[in-house]
Amino acid sequence: MSIEETMMKKERERATFSVDELTHILDGGKDMTKMRHEFETLFNDDKLVQIPYMGNMTREERFVDAVKRTLYFQQFLKRNGWDYKSFGYSFSARCGIAEYCFGLHFGAFIPCIHSFGSKEQVKKWVPIAEEMGIIGAYAQTELAHGSNLRELETTVTYDMETEEFVVNSPTITAAKWWPGDMGLLANHVLLMSNLFVNGKNLGMHPFIVQIRDLSTHKPLPGVQVGDIGDKMAFETVDNGYLLFDNIRIPRDNLLCKNAELKADGTYVKHTSDRMMYASMSRLRVILIKGIIISRFSKACTIATRYSAVRRQGKIGSSGSEVAILDYMAQQHKIIPQLAAVYALNFANNDLSSFYEQTTTELEGGDLTNLPEMHVLSASMKACASEQAVLGCETLRRACGGHGYANSSGLPRLYSSVLPSCTYEGENTVMYLQVARFLLKCATQIGTNTLKGSVAYLEEDDDIALKRGNCRDMDSIVRAFQRRSRESLRRVALKFQDLMTKGSMSMAEAGNFLSIELIATAKAYVMQYIVGCFAHYCVNGACSNSLRPVLTSLCLVYALHHINDNQGEFIKLGALKQCCCDHLIDAEKDLLTELRPNAIALVDAFDYQDESLQSCIGCYDGEVYQRLFENAKSAPLNKNEVHEASYQYIRPYLLKGRDILEGNKKSKL
Repeated sequence: MSIEETMMKKERERATFSVDELTHILDGGKDMTKMRHEFETLFNDDKLVQIPYMGNMTREERFVDAVKRTLYFQQFLKRNGWDYKSFGYSFSARCGIAEYCFGLHFGAFIPCIHSFGSKEQVKKWVPIAEEMGIIGAYAQTELAHGSNLRELETTVTYDMETEEFVVNSPTITAAKWWPGDMGLLANHVLLMSNLFVNGKNLGMHPFIVQIRDLSTHKPLPGVQVGDIGDKMAFETVDNGYLLFDNIRIPRDNLLCKNAELKADGTYVKHTSDRMMYASMSRLRVILIKGIIISRFSKACTIATRYSAVRRQGKIGSSGSEVAILDYMAQQHKIIPQLAAVYALNFANNDLSSFYEQTTTELEGGDLTNLPEMHVLSASMKACASEQAVLGCETLRRACGGHGYANSSGLPRLYSSVLPSCTYEGENTVMYLQVARFLLKCATQIGTNTLKGSVAYLEEDDDIALKRGNCRDMDSIVRAFQRRSRESLRRVALKFQDLMTKGSMSMAEAGNFLSIELIATAKAYVMQYIVGCFAHYCVNGACSNSLRPVLTSLCLVYALHHINDNQGEFIKLGALKQCCCDHLIDAEKDLLTELRPNAIALVDAFDYQDESLQSCIGCYDGEVYQRLFENAKSAPLNKNEVHEASYQYIRPYLLKGRDILEGNKKSKL
């Protein structure tokens, strides 16, 4: 057993709680963990479904492999009684099937047909799509417009004589740009476009549009489609471009659950336009758990394990080298990120429950909670993606030079979580939408009508953190609420003053105050996350040995954020200035308390080595042998002499040889 393996074994012996218990909590119960383990066993036993090591593959190789493997994986699921809607499919991402294709086909195209289509349309399109008889993409974002849906340039115009829609991209900037699965694989798209009837723009509507021939897979006449090129990550996703030149589709291809167009051009609306928010909220809820938290927790696992076996220097004058995780500075890099993963996980559990509740209400025609569902999913997506991106980069740097190498797995995790700040709603836009909702809430304070995630705005609490309560959970939650409440109060007053005294329009005032509005939205979602985590720590079902560990994690998450933003908390009255040093000391004390449980906390994520694809993050701690073997297997080392480059350097080297050997002439 190597020194590193021995160190890792001792780390696990230091744990003060049951790792299995925490794993069951994260999975949603002991039965869910058992089911996941059964899937992972099946997964690992089938070599055709496993992902090869990606570090040495080209994009072309990865894309072709992913197409072949993902199609095989669909059959693998069926043989074992699962499909894309089952837990087996959701388990696949954490097992390592992250190198996939058809994610938008199953994750957006089919669900949006369910969301927007009539019963007859769902019956027509969904079964064939589920069997991959057609492959679809969700085509909304354009080359020149993303978040501002009202200004999308693609047009769909109704031709009453033929009872057809004419789909057109009037300019190059109207090209659909970025949709996954669209560039090379899809033969249909769910197109989001403005609908024009008798010269009137009726707004955004969903259409099913065929873009490739069903026999040859060639683009249909009038369709330009292809892949947009290489990106920082998602090499196996064919993000595409799509242009239409007045192609025609049947009137029945307008998905008409929410609105329909009669043959004579009569427009009939069945539900509120706000129903569009529901489908976007669904995608964000899935994204937070399946991509953001998943990637973030894998990065935490790798960096924590590496930090526990990497030895560097001594603390004190005697003894042997210590693990870098014993240094306070390293703990300050690693443990707050680990706390963030847990905080986001518990908050997302609450968000998911609220989403299910809201979905049930929507099916009954009740739209009451839809606005709050939108702002919670938007703010959580924005906050979670920002924290994960910053966290993954912090963790990568915490691993020194090895963190820069693809063999660590960290560069791929960072680059794959980075786009989440942009897709499914650019974060700045998301925060500003949340802020507009909060400004409306500000006008209702004092009416006792605010409920759910904004109920705290009705309270009048002058709590301020100080030396005596800086580790009191209730006081910290109230301090986050006070910061949020006071931030909203101040920006709402400024907003009103600008419109009354400054003669600004609402849009002008919103633009001028956008920085403050974004800060207010961030304060809102942070009080929500801290509150959800704290609620579980106090009320959640767990053992007496685990509860104090989770409580310490929650406190670290909260205090780390406060210490990074002390000026704001002081300005808004939630922190006494004289107590700033006490909060920093409290965070350091908590880091020391959590240090013995660091490995156990990442072990609870229960990632197998195959899914991490990391030489420095494996369960046994054997770092250096894996790094060396990986280097030897690199394609550039296939031969002892790299002939392609040697032919260019050979003349120079031979001259050097002659000089060193004392020859007067080079023997070329």
